[in-house]
Amino acid sequence: MWLAAAAPSLARRLLFLGPPPPPLLLLSRSSRRRRLHSLGLTAMPEKRPFERLPADVSPINYSLCLKPDLLDFTFEGKLEAAAQVRQATNQIVMNCADIDIITASYVPEGDEEIHATGFNYQNEDEKVTLSFPSTLQPGNNPSQYFVFCLVCHFWKWPLSISCYGLMALEI
Repeated sequence: MWLAAAAPSLARRLLFLGPPPPPLLLLSRSSRRRRLHSLGLTAMPEKRPFERLPADVSPINYSLCLKPDLLDFTFEGKLEAAAQVRQATNQIVMNCADIDIITASYVPEGDEEIHATGFNYQNEDEKVTLSFPSTLQPGNNPSQYFVFCLVCHFWKWPLSISCYGLMALEI
């Protein structure tokens, strides 16, 4: 009776609605799923159709060197990828998520280094297109390689402490 006098709305809620639901962590997986579904929080974004990268240039081997900077929450690094040019092209399309590429170049066997002149980021597709001033000619030797200098940023720090599979930090 004292509860009804002190907080009539709370008493009505307890009588008609029952006790408040338990926190989501205490619920079983199926109960949690039903609760999230009732709140409209389970809607998945529309899946994009799968699309392969162009087969003009195929990677053979990678060498990756990362230097983490925990004060700025960034990685500085260098990626060297041995690759084979299968068809003449002046563009290379790569997968790339939340990475700023500073410089990129292509070194054909026994020839001079060709620096990329532009980077076109397709953020929604998580891809980047590297443009070169001249056509990269096909070769049979996979010792031809790319040299990329890249910086990987934590765009979602501190919500996510991962670098999309490159390395996870434990604090």
